[in-house]
Order: sequence, then C-alpha cells, then structure tokens
Amino acid sequence: MISLSTFFLLGIFFVGFRIYKKGWRSNRFLLFVIGLFFLMATTKWIPTKLVAQYESQVTVCQPQLLDTTSTYYIHVLGAGYSLDPKLPATSQLESTTLTRLVEGIRIARQLPHYKLVTSAYSKYGLESQASVAKRAAIELGIPSQKIEMLTTPSNTAEEVEAFVKKFGTTKKVIVVSDALHLPRAVMLYKKAGISAIPAPSNFLIKQGPNDYNGLTFPSYQSLSLMNNYFREQLKYWKDSW
Repeated sequence: MISLSTFFLLGIFFVGFRIYKKGWRSNRFLLFVIGLFFLMATTKWIPTKLVAQYESQVTVCQPQLLDTTSTYYIHVLGAGYSLDPKLPATSQLESTTLTRLVEGIRIARQLPHYKLVTSAYSKYGLESQASVAKRAAIELGIPSQKIEMLTTPSNTAEEVEAFVKKFGTTKKVIVVSDALHLPRAVMLYKKAGISAIPAPSNFLIKQGPNDYNGLTFPSYQSLSLMNNYFREQLKYWKDSW
C-alpha cells in the first residue's frame, strides 16, 4: 500500500545514491527538504491540523433532528473482522468495525423506523463480514428482521454499488464510517444519486481539555496519522473520477 513511509525510504535511497556519486555538499538542499518534510510529518502538530480539518467536514449524526415518519437505512461500512469461533460476534469484529456498528445502533435506537444494513465480503469464501456484523448487532439487541446484509462488496465503492443495486436510489440513507473516511463515502453515494447523511465514528483527533494536539518529538504515531490522511486523499481522488 502506498504510504509516506515508502516515499521517505525511496527518498533516502535516492539521496544516498546521489551522495555516493556526487558527495553530500551538492545534495544539501535535498537533504534539507527531506528532513523538513520528515519533521512536519512526525511531530504531530501538522498531521493533527490536517486530519482535524478534514474530519470536521462531517458532524455527529443527531437522530432527533431527522424526520421520524420516514424509514432510514443505516449503512454500516465494513472495516475488518476475524472468525475466531471461541469469541462472540462482537469480539470477532475489528475494533474499527465494532465502533461503527455501535454508532449505527445508537442512531437506530432513536429512530422509530429503520433498517440496519451491514456489508462487506469474505476474502476466503467463509462467513462474510456482513454476516458477523449482523450477529453482533443481534447480540447488542437489534431484532434480526431489522437487519439487511450486503455480502459481496470488498471496498467502499462496491458497498455503495451493492446498496443501490439492492435497494435503489429512493431510500433515505445514513452512512456510518470513520470520520476521516466519510467524505469519500458520502461523495460515492452522491455519485450514485443518493444524498446520504454522514454518521462519523472513530475520530482520530479529539479536542477535549485532556487531549494534547500540539508539537511533539518525532513519533511513529504521528507518521501513522499523516499516512492515514495521505492515503485517504489519494483514495478520494481516485474514487472521484
């Protein structure tokens, strides 16, 4: 997968080769640029600002403000799972998927009319992620007749495509995903002809009084945050075509 770490490694190899051929003096500017970019990506303040600004494009869903006479399809996007048989379904879901599901259930419990839609396939032809998420939702108190599944999608674009194929474009949709991922999911729904309501979860940046989002020493966590932002921008650009 493309990441900033890959670019840094390629840059280091490239500059190292140039230094070997021409000496370090003729490559001082390149070393400065790579070093500066590395510090910007690993000292938290800039990654935090970029991610916080992007996540702020979507606001927390407030079901009490919606039309309570309508039926809403709450589409919980997939994000990974395991099929460890000794675990309950809630523990078989990756933490990201479980948090999305919990947000979907929070919204569902405040709406008189809803369908909870789980989605995502199985890479190995086993029980699908959609099915495990359905079992987890039932364990958390959602009636099985209130749950629909999309068992074939392998990515966000396919999840939207599968929803439209099964339910059409006239349903009122609430799409649940990570705050960093939701602008792309909403954009894909819009391309498909649906104005989906975003329901963000898994915020990477929280800004409470006990959260520090200022400058730090270089860290892998900050680089990972910048990687997440960088990859999401690339995916948005790709899916928008």
